[in-house]
Order: sequence, then C-alpha cells, then structure tokens
Amino acid sequence: MAATEIVSVTDAPLDTEKQVQETVIHLEDALASLNIDPREADEAFAFLRDHPNADGVTQEAIAILADDGKRKALLRKIDWAILPCMIATYFLQFLDKTTIGYTAVMGLREDTHLVGQQYSDVAMIFYIGYLAAEFPTQYLSQRISRLGKYLGANIILWGAVLAAHAAAQNYAGLMICRALLGVFESVVSPTLVLVVAMWYKKSEQGRRISYVYVCNSLTSIFAGLVSWGVSHTNNKSFASWRIFLLTIGLVTIVVGTIVFFYLPDSPVKARRFTDAEKVATLLRVKDNQSGTQNAQIKKSQILKTFKDPGVYLVAVSVVLLSVPTAIPNFSSILLTTFGYTSQEALILNIPGGVVGAISTILIGYLSDKWNDRSLVMIISILPTIAAFAMMIGLDPGGVPKSKGALLFALYLCNSFTSAFMLLLVWNASNLGGHTKKVTVNALTLMLYCAGNIAGTESFRAAEAPGYISGKAAIMATLSAQVLVCLVLRFRNDRLNKKNREKLAAMSEDEKERLRQQLAYADKTDRENPFFVYTH
Repeated sequence: MAATEIVSVTDAPLDTEKQVQETVIHLEDALASLNIDPREADEAFAFLRDHPNADGVTQEAIAILADDGKRKALLRKIDWAILPCMIATYFLQFLDKTTIGYTAVMGLREDTHLVGQQYSDVAMIFYIGYLAAEFPTQYLSQRISRLGKYLGANIILWGAVLAAHAAAQNYAGLMICRALLGVFESVVSPTLVLVVAMWYKKSEQGRRISYVYVCNSLTSIFAGLVSWGVSHTNNKSFASWRIFLLTIGLVTIVVGTIVFFYLPDSPVKARRFTDAEKVATLLRVKDNQSGTQNAQIKKSQILKTFKDPGVYLVAVSVVLLSVPTAIPNFSSILLTTFGYTSQEALILNIPGGVVGAISTILIGYLSDKWNDRSLVMIISILPTIAAFAMMIGLDPGGVPKSKGALLFALYLCNSFTSAFMLLLVWNASNLGGHTKKVTVNALTLMLYCAGNIAGTESFRAAEAPGYISGKAAIMATLSAQVLVCLVLRFRNDRLNKKNREKLAAMSEDEKERLRQQLAYADKTDRENPFFVYTH
C-alpha cells in the first residue's frame, strides 16, 4: 500500500488489521523521509512526525479512519467543538454591528441629536475601524497562533464597547463607540475561514460555513423581536434603545468568555481530543493540500499573493458583494418610507431574516452537493437584482405605489446574503499557504469595509425617502458580480487543467513522493500541482 493511500481510508474502511498496520508503517516512513525544513513546515507535519507508532497513536488514528462509525463519530466531535462557538460568534457579530439599524427607529437619532448625513456617518465609521484593524489583527493572530483565545478576547472587548453605546449622548460619542466596535469585530470572518479550512475537507466546508453564516439572517429575527418588545417600554429616564444595546453587549461578553475557554486553537492544540483523534483529524484534511497553521510570516508568500491575478478577481468580488450589505442598516428606515410605522418596521424585518436563513442553508447545501461556488453564487444574486428593480419602479421618488409589493421586494432582496458566504467558502477552498490565506483574508475584509462604506454613503439623506442612488448602486454592483463569477470560474478551470498536465508528465513514484511533501510543506496553491481549485 502506497503512503498516499492514507487519504483513501477517510472514504473506504480498511478490511484487515494487517492493512491498518501496513498503512501505519508507510505513513511513518513517508514522514521520516520527507525533506522539509521544520521552520517552513505546517504545524501538522511536526505533530505527525513526533507521534511514532510506539505509543499506538498512529495505529489508533488509522483505525478510527478505517471504521465508518468511528469516522462519523470523529466528525460529530469536530462539529460540536467548532460549530457552536462559531455560530454564536457570528450571530453576535452581525447582530452587534447592525444594532444601529434597529435603534435608528427607537429614538437613537433624536436622543443623540443626529442631523443630516450624521446617521449614515455613524453607520459607516464602523467599517473605518474594521478597515484600519484588519491587517494588524490578522498578522497578530498568526503570530500568537492561538485563534480560540484571540477570538474570545476580541469578543469580550467588543461586547464591552457595545454596552458602552448605551451611555452615548451625542454624535461624537457614537462615532467613537462604533469605530472601536469595528476594530474588535474585524477578526471574526477571517478567523472563520481559517478554522473551517483547518478542520474540514473541501466537500464539507460549504455547509459548515452556511451553518455559521445563516446567523446573519437569524439576527434579523431575534433583533426584530427584541427591539420590538423593548420599544414598548415607557422608561423615560433610560430609553428603550439604551436598554437594547446594554443587554446585547452584556450577552456578548458572556459568549466571548465561553469562546475563550472552549474553542480549540487548532487540531494540534485541541485539548479535548486524544492524540489519536488529532492525528486522524489531520489525516482527514490532508487531501485539501492547504495545511492547518504556521506561525511564521513568510514574505515570499505575501509577494506571491499580490502577483496572483485570481486574488484581484476575488478583491473585485468582495467590493461588489459588500455594497449591498448596507441593507440591514437601512431596512427599518426603508420600511417607514413604504408607509409603515416605526414599531411596524421593527417587527416586519423578521420575515426578511427567514428568507435569508432559508437561502443561506439552501445555497450552502447546493455548493457542496454540486461542488460549485460560482454558479450557485449567481443563483443567489439574481433575486436581489430583481428586488431592487421592483423598489425603484414602485417607489421612484419616495411615493410608494404598492406597500405590499415593496414589502415583498425587501424580503426577496435577502437572497443575496448567501453570496458573500460563498466568497468566504471560495477563500477556504481555493487558497494554500498559511501566510497567503491570512493575507487574502485580511485583504478580503479590508475591501469588505470599503464596499460597506460605499454602500452606506450611497444612501444619501438628501435623497430621502426614495434613496434612488443607494438602490441603483446595489443593482449595478450585483449585476457586475455575475460577470466576475464567470471569469473566476474560467480561471479556476484553466488552472486545474494546467495542474493535471504537470502531473501527467511525472512518473508515479515522483507524484507519490511530491504529494506527501506538499501536503505538509505550507506551500501556496499556485506552487502545488496537486491543489484542486473549486469553480
């Protein structure tokens, strides 16, 4: 049995104990023979190399992967270790940054004396803080190499900042709080991509990210109900919007503390996993050819990142998909322009969250089932383009022609929420090399901020209540993204073809040895002919 057949046991059980033992021997021989500089290698290489079968660790790991029931039990254990923390984190991240949209119709604008464009500025400054912190926070997280602890600490800090919003008395106070909120929330989405990539096979990543990203829609349901309930309070000394922000902030601090102590930093550092389970987890994802974690920041990978044309296509996609994310900050306001009261607007946001949740789960499922990101992304975008065309046609100047049709359009536009999720899945599936992944993730979130800034600023106070520029900007950017999806699809298919041609020119022995080495060498996707891009 060849060393590379290790991978096959994740999909087909080995028949005999002898086969398991032979597989163990080949794995150990392969690791011992690989000429990899430990300073350059992925942390998985050192961990596998340092666990010889004298302790029975490797043999037990192979046995786990050789048994269908044990293999499924391991995946369930991974899910329970990772998903609850990531789901709770993403739920609060999206809720906390969009609280401004709910409090806007609960008296915040009046109590803090916001006038003209100041509300848009308060919504926008979050992304300035996010943008400024993105590269520093990503490289700090790589150097610390303790993702769980670093993420938990940031959640606690942004929870404290959100609670502090309740004390804001004016425009300046809100601007400071919102900027700091952006700084501490900047770590979340890139961390999600890194965690999913190091724990899950490519065929599992789309659904797992959809389980997390669906929280963007569930927050609309939760926040709509809570804000609607709180809006009925009559406490004149402590306004309802202040109660809302303080409550959510304190809940965030509690969740951050749980994440700090519960979320594993990596498969190698997972304390609740046995050594055999750690080895089995690493072997599960070996065929991704993207590695797990490496604390060394490699300048060569940074340079290669900015020489990769695919990175610029992803960058364009990020901007185009980020402009529409301004919708949650303005959905309650748009509902009031359709003719609904402020309290009605809070509760009417809930069905939009249901639409977004269904869309996200369905899109995540289809992207894994079809092994296709670009086509599924286009499917998620088209309804939103149609929805904003309806809004412009039925409400051209702030004089709505049909409240019911406009409400339907606002709900329909929530289909786009799954599109940015797919871009994160794209990054998780199509990047190799830890420094490159960190760099692209940081670039993705920086440009995400730029798109959000453009989106919030396109809703001009001077154009209220029609907001034609904002609606037109969303239509235009999503239409352009359909074209970019097709270009990215063509590029990835072409790269896969080139990799197949390189491998065809090698002997079987050369391919087997190179595959083993590159699985642990922390090389970029463009340096690895075994890397398979998802289109």
